[in-house]
Amino acid sequence: MKIAILTLPLYTNYGGNLQAYALYTILTKMGNDVELINYRHKQVSDFRKVLSTLKQKVMYQRNAFYFFDKEQAIINQNHEEFINSHIKRSSPIYSTEQLVEYFNINSFESIIVGSDQVWRFEYPPKIENYFLEFLEKNSSIKKIAYAASFGIDNWNYTNHVTEKVRKLVQKFNYISVREVSGVQLCKSKLYIEAKHVVDPTLLLNSEEYLKIIGINEKTNNEGKILAYILDDNAFKTEIISKIKNYLNKDIFIAQPVRKSKKRMFEKNLKSYIYPSIEHWIRSFYDASFIVTDSFHGTVFAIIFNKPFISIINKERGASRFESLLGILGLVDRMIDEDTIITHDLFENRIDYNKVNSLLNEWIAYSYNELKTALIDKE
Repeated sequence: MKIAILTLPLYTNYGGNLQAYALYTILTKMGNDVELINYRHKQVSDFRKVLSTLKQKVMYQRNAFYFFDKEQAIINQNHEEFINSHIKRSSPIYSTEQLVEYFNINSFESIIVGSDQVWRFEYPPKIENYFLEFLEKNSSIKKIAYAASFGIDNWNYTNHVTEKVRKLVQKFNYISVREVSGVQLCKSKLYIEAKHVVDPTLLLNSEEYLKIIGINEKTNNEGKILAYILDDNAFKTEIISKIKNYLNKDIFIAQPVRKSKKRMFEKNLKSYIYPSIEHWIRSFYDASFIVTDSFHGTVFAIIFNKPFISIINKERGASRFESLLGILGLVDRMIDEDTIITHDLFENRIDYNKVNSLLNEWIAYSYNELKTALIDKE
């Protein structure tokens, strides 16, 4: 079957890129001809970036420096190399019109929307297109949502958009979501029944990821504590310090040293370059303990059966953590700023025999759901 995948734009988001890779890989292993639709946010010229910086400075007394196109290409180079090596994707598409034209000239039999936060109102280039508005008049293509995520457990769509997507989603042949809260939102807001399945990254086991990275050579990070933090704050810094002192092990990271520009023009971009996806995966394999505020950071800690703590990232969406860890009996690994930190948090071992048993059952169910959705004649 010729299948298109529509997910959020791929940039330097490790989890986002790996969920796309995993779904692409699983579908290809099933024997399908798969292509990822390279739908992206509208391009912003370097000139407009300069104007925006000046506006922020003059109107709000705030420094906001944006990466120029050439700088972005350097920063993204490792991720682009991985994507180009492992995923077949279309040329960049920036508009609804281009989407319509591309599907008119390509005979896709199915399209899968997912995974990641494709149904989070503020994330996609245009939310209606992630409910396949651009294919509204195309009844020949099978429309599937796999592990689509709203990211949060409250409904923040406008009434107008809600009415539009409610009609569009009725035309899907199959719908599954990544969170329990997503099942509830589909029912209460979209008037549809959705299945609850695993994130695509969990459809591949640890051996599949080790094939990507190779583990013949040793690294300097083996046995250390991995701190994979997306949004730094004082609380998270304190937690990392407590873990370091209690376990008496060094900390390492798997991110750029710097993420935000300090000036308009940067001569040396080395500290801004995102480490490769292979390096990121290897970091989780090497670590003896993981502390993260990332959903996919939590996922890969589980994939490699590592002791971990998940700091709930409420701004980015807590329901993702609650759903995953709730199913696997790991809610005690979640903490937030109201949690009283005790040694039990570091000492309690995770029973991965039990976790893996629950997870494998869920994976088998999810894989069968995806396969059935593709071949179902209804």
